[in-house]
Amino acid sequence: MSNDTLPQLSEREREILRLVATGATNQQIAAQLNISANTVKVHLRNIFGKIGVASRTEATMYAVRNGLLDIDIEKEPSLVASSPPASQSDTSQETTSEQAVAANGISTSFSSPEPTRDIRHSLPGALLRGGVVGFIIIVAILATFIAIERNNRPEPTSIVQPSGIAPPPIESRWRLLAPLPSPQAGFALVTYSYEGRQYLYAIGGETPAGVSNAVLRFDIQTNTWVRLSSKPVAVTDVHAVVVGDRLYVPGGRTASGTISNQLDVYEPWRDRWITLAPLPAPRSGYALATVEGKIYLFGGWDGQSYRADVWQYNPDNDTWTERTPLTKPRAFASAATVEDRIYIIGGEDESGPLTLNEIYTASDDVQQSDPWSTRSPLPEARRHLAAVAASGFIFVVGGSDIESSALIYNVNLDAWEPLLLPIAPRLRDARVQALNNYIYITGGSDQNGAVDHVYAYQAFYSVFLPLVPND
Repeated sequence: MSNDTLPQLSEREREILRLVATGATNQQIAAQLNISANTVKVHLRNIFGKIGVASRTEATMYAVRNGLLDIDIEKEPSLVASSPPASQSDTSQETTSEQAVAANGISTSFSSPEPTRDIRHSLPGALLRGGVVGFIIIVAILATFIAIERNNRPEPTSIVQPSGIAPPPIESRWRLLAPLPSPQAGFALVTYSYEGRQYLYAIGGETPAGVSNAVLRFDIQTNTWVRLSSKPVAVTDVHAVVVGDRLYVPGGRTASGTISNQLDVYEPWRDRWITLAPLPAPRSGYALATVEGKIYLFGGWDGQSYRADVWQYNPDNDTWTERTPLTKPRAFASAATVEDRIYIIGGEDESGPLTLNEIYTASDDVQQSDPWSTRSPLPEARRHLAAVAASGFIFVVGGSDIESSALIYNVNLDAWEPLLLPIAPRLRDARVQALNNYIYITGGSDQNGAVDHVYAYQAFYSVFLPLVPND
C-alpha cells in the first residue's frame, strides 16, 4: 500500500521499513532483498532520519500508523482525514513580499504544513470481512496538470481522479513562508528530520555580499530560520544530499572563482563539519543524487570546460569511483531520483541550454551494461533549473531563457505539462525539495538579482469516499 504522506521514502526504503516492522533482522532483510547488510544499515539510517525515529520499535509503530503494515483487530477500522491547515496571520513577511504575490491571488498567511494523516487498521482484512463502511483514496492533484489524453494513453495508476471531486482552489495551496535571511542563489538545499522535527537546510550559495559559507536551518513547524556553524569553505553552484545522518556537499565555486574538489560533510546532531575524501577533480555546477546509500555526481564545470564524468561516492569506505560518463558533457543540469533511476534533466554545454531528459540506472552500470536511456525532452531548453521527484512526478522550476511556466513530468506517461507558479518565469539557480505533501521552492535569482522568497505548494492531498459493501 502506497502512502504519499510518507516523507519521501523510496519504494526500497518502504520495503525495508515493512520488513523491520515484521521483526526481521538486518541479515534477514539483506538475504531477502539480495543486498548487503551494510546497505541495509545505510537504508535504516536514511529511514530513521526521514521519519524522525531513533529505534526499530519506533519505526515499527510508525509503519503501523501509516498503513505500511496491517494488524489484525476485531472491530471496524476508523478512517479519518485531516482538514487543510488553518491559516494564521503572518506578520513576519515584509510588505514587498506580500505585494509580490498579491497580484497572483496567493495567500501570504502561514500555517505550518503538516502531513495529512489517516488511521488504518488491517484495511484488506476488514474489506474481506465486509465490515468496512469507507476507504481512503490518495489523490495526487497537481495544480494545473492538464487532463488531456496523449495519443489515447491511459492516465497513470498513481493518479486517481474520482468523478465529481475537484481539487482545492489553487490560491489555498500556496503559502509564502518566512524569507531567507538574505537573497540567495546557487546554494545547496536538503530536508532532514532531527529529534522528531522536520527542517530544510540551506548551505552556501551566492548573496549580494558574495559567495557564502552560511548554514541556515528552516524549522517548518515554527516558520523560522536560524544560522548554524559555517561551512569550512564558502562555495556556490553546489548541491547536497543526505545519507544516513550526514549532509554531503561536494565541490563548488569559491569566492575567488576557483573550483573546489573538497567534500565537506555536516553532522546536524552535532552542528559540526568534517572533511572527507576529495573529489577526483574540482567540480561545480554538477547534478547530484543518491541511490542505495551511494552518492552520484554528474558532469559539471571544472573552471575551463564542461564535463561528462560520473562519479560514485561510497560513504561506507570514503571512496570515489568512476562510472559510465554522461552521453555528452554538460553542467547546470538537475537530478531527480525515482525509485532506483536518476533523471538528469536539462543543463548547458558550449552550444547553450539543453532539452535533454535522460535516465541513469546505477544497477546497470554495476553490471557493466549501458546505464543510460533517453526520455521525452523538455518542451524548451533549460539550464540552472531545479527539479525534485515526488510520487511518480518530477517538478521542474526555472531555468528557461524565455517567459515560460514551471513544468511537471509524468514518469509513467513520459509526458510534460505546464505548472503555473507565482514566481519569476526566468528564475535561475533556485532550489526545491519535497516533504510530506508539499513542494518547497527556495531562493534563486531573476533579472534583478538574487531573491529571498520561500514558497510551500501543496501538491498532494487525501480524499475520502464512502464505500457501500455488497450485500
